Parts: sequence; C-alpha cells; structure tokens
Amino acid sequence: MGARPIAIASLAIAACGAAMAAAPVITISVGPDETLTYPANMPSLPDEHTTIFPPAAGSNAYLIFAASNLTGGNSGTVVLQSTDLKTFVPAAGYATQVMSSPVNFNTCNPAWNTTFDANYAAPGSVVQDPTLPPGNLIMVYEAENHCPGGISQYPFYATVGFARSSDNGKTWPAPASGPLGNADRYPVLKSSTPEPSAPTTVAIGNAIPSAIVDGTYLYVTYVSLPGPPAVWDGKLRMARAPLGGSGQIAFTKWNNGSFSTPGIGGADSAILPNGGCVGSQDMSSIYRLDSAGAYILTFVCRNPAQGQAGWYFSIATSLELQDWSVPQLIANSQSTLSVPCPVAGNTNGQQFDGWFPSLVSPGVAPGSIAQAGYAFYMTGCNTGVRKFARRTFSISVGPSAPNIDQHGLTGSWFDAATSGQGIELEVYPDNVAPGTGFLQGSWFTFDNAVSGGADHGRWYTFGGNVSAGNSAAVFT
Repeated sequence: MGARPIAIASLAIAACGAAMAAAPVITISVGPDETLTYPANMPSLPDEHTTIFPPAAGSNAYLIFAASNLTGGNSGTVVLQSTDLKTFVPAAGYATQVMSSPVNFNTCNPAWNTTFDANYAAPGSVVQDPTLPPGNLIMVYEAENHCPGGISQYPFYATVGFARSSDNGKTWPAPASGPLGNADRYPVLKSSTPEPSAPTTVAIGNAIPSAIVDGTYLYVTYVSLPGPPAVWDGKLRMARAPLGGSGQIAFTKWNNGSFSTPGIGGADSAILPNGGCVGSQDMSSIYRLDSAGAYILTFVCRNPAQGQAGWYFSIATSLELQDWSVPQLIANSQSTLSVPCPVAGNTNGQQFDGWFPSLVSPGVAPGSIAQAGYAFYMTGCNTGVRKFARRTFSISVGPSAPNIDQHGLTGSWFDAATSGQGIELEVYPDNVAPGTGFLQGSWFTFDNAVSGGADHGRWYTFGGNVSAGNSAAVFT
C-alpha cells in the first residue's frame, strides 16, 4: 500500500456542542484571493457553481465538475482533476467537454428554436443519487434559450434542467429538441411566466440553480425572474423532489410556507427573512455544517446603487421547514461592483471579485463542509474576461469560539485507543503582524495498510497564518 492520499490538512478548533433546536451562532470569514492554474481553452471557467468530489479510494486526485465553454465552442460541462486544489488539468478518462448545449450562445437554429436548453446548458451542481450505486450522478443545470421567435438576443428564458449519468459523469444524455426535452434530459423547474414568443428586454425564468441531497430529497435553490411588467424581487427560492422512484423526477416549489406548488409552472415565494443583505440575492448554495447541526446557505448580495457586492450567509436547522436566519455578511468578501463592466462596448455585464462562490472542505463529501476550507469562485466581468480563483474560509461556531491566534492552543493531542498517532501544534501569536500569527503543526499517523510496523508510519507537517477572531484555518 502507498501512503494515505492527503492533499490538504484542515484544522478546525471550535466550541461545538451538540445539535441545538435553534440555529447556532456562526460567523464566517474569508482570506485573500489566490491564483489558480487551469486549462487555457476554458475561457468562461467557472460560469456556474463548481462541484468538487474528494479523491476516490486509491487515488489522490479530486474530481471537479464545472461550467465552461471551450474556446470557440458552446456552453457546457467540463471535468477537471487536481491533487492540490490549486492546479487543475483535464480529468483522465473524460472527454474535454462531457455535455453541452446544441446551439452556440449567440446563434439560432430553426431545429432548436423551442428547445429549453438550446443555447446554454451548464451545471449548477453534480450530486450522487443516494438511492443508486456509486457513480450514478445527477446534474442540475442552468438551461437557457436565447431565441424567442427565432431571433437571437442576449436576454434569455431560463429553466432548471435535469440529467443523469451512470458512469461517474463520463457520459450524459444528448439534447432533445423541444420545450420539455425528452425522458432523460428535461426541465424540472419552470417559471409561471410562459416562454415569450418574441424578443424580450429582460431575462425571464428560473435560473442559477445549485443542489444538495438531504436524506432522499434533492433540494435546489434558485432565482425566479418574472416577465414584464413585473419586476424581480431579488429574493432566493427553493424547490425539492424525492429520489428513488421511477420515471422523471417531479419537484415542488416552496410557496408561502410549504413545498406546495409544481416545479413546472408553479408559483414560488422567497425563503429568507428580510434584513441583512441590502440588494439582490443570487448564486446561492447550501451546505451541511455537521459540527453545528445546521445548514448554511451562501449567496452573492449585490447593490448596484452603492457599487458594492459581497458574500452573505444564512443558517437553518431544517430544510423541510426552511427556517433560515436573517442573512449575515461573510467577513472580508465585500468589494466593488462595477455596472457595467469597465470594458468599452460591454453594456450587459457586471464586474465583481466573487461570482458563483462554492465552498469545499478538503476530503469532505459534496454537500457538507467542515469549519475550514476553500471558496472557489470567478472573478472579473460576468459577460467578459474572468478568472477562476479561490480563497480560504473559516467558520466560528458559538459566541465564545476560541481565538486561534493564541499560544494557549499549543500542545499535543492523541487518542489513547489509537497509539502512535496524534497531532502537535505550535502557535506563535502575532508573529506575522498584529492580529496575524503563525501556526506550525505535525500529524503522526500510518498509511492505510491493514497492519504493519514502524515502516508504515507517516509523518506530515503543515503550517500557515492564523487570524485573530477566527477559530478555524486551512493549511497545505
């Protein structure tokens, strides 16, 4: 056996009691931008949320599903791999693009003019179906038609599409002409506003989805864009569907206090209470924070009038009840929102350092996060030049979560039942700058052989900056 595959060591020190009936007190902060390396032929990476699966048994490579076109090509799904979550290369055994729209973003084709995902088909989330064997994946994706009346335009009609793969995401269903697709690739969330038969001036429909599996339910968060003369209320929506049945999946939307209206054409209402975010809410994702017995919903809050946007979060104890708290700002995530993008001739886009944030804790399965990890996102103009980037994130739980920038956390820890293994930490408070210390750690463990002597011992070291006021950090 080789050494246990370890790409990242995460440290999370917090006061985490048992699950509480009420939402716990949580704060989240992020670090500075970090540059990533990825294929140059993916100019729009990422164009939706990013899904990252931890390494499979016997591998040290993460598997990444993301939205991007290929240079000169159509929108779609690309699959990457990485051993350090910093350098990304095309995934071995996968096509360069495993699923795409049938028509380019800026063109119309009479054969596809009524197709729900004619001009854009890109994943919001890829999840394992818990009712089927491993490798049976579900893709919930943004589906757009830019050809109402057969005329190409920038404003789109959006639906949330659904597709399956039985070979771990290597192959997905081909597109099918028509507004409802076919049995294998079809819309599951559609606005109560019908698709226009002539060009429009605004985007319409159910858009920007992200999904999480909770038990045997698939939950999808999205935005609902009404047609004129109605105006978007800037609030997030939610829908869910049971898994495990036969035939096409059927969603119900959250509407006025319950999941009660159909996914196709049903009315919906906002899930978050008023307050917190001053502006519009979109690009949302949901995660389980098991250490706190809670769910965390993150999203982008943008305020064009103030020229500012940032990441916000809300907490719930039940996805069935949708008991979300008043949103709070994720510290250090706010930056300038430029409307339009500061590029001559670009009148449609907005520029911000933080589109489509997707949280990942190394080694943790999609849908769950630990108290530290990485936030992957796109920085730049959302209709122009953009870059794939990341930041560290840390989550503090409880009103008295310990400050990680202190010498009092120095020491050694081990479990007497597993002798020969343990963690040693040395914290140098304020060593880098006031409020920023340095932590050096060592992890003593064994490889994944069934048994063995000293030759199976493995010693790892990790280290990095720790910030005052945070109770978690992530290190290489």
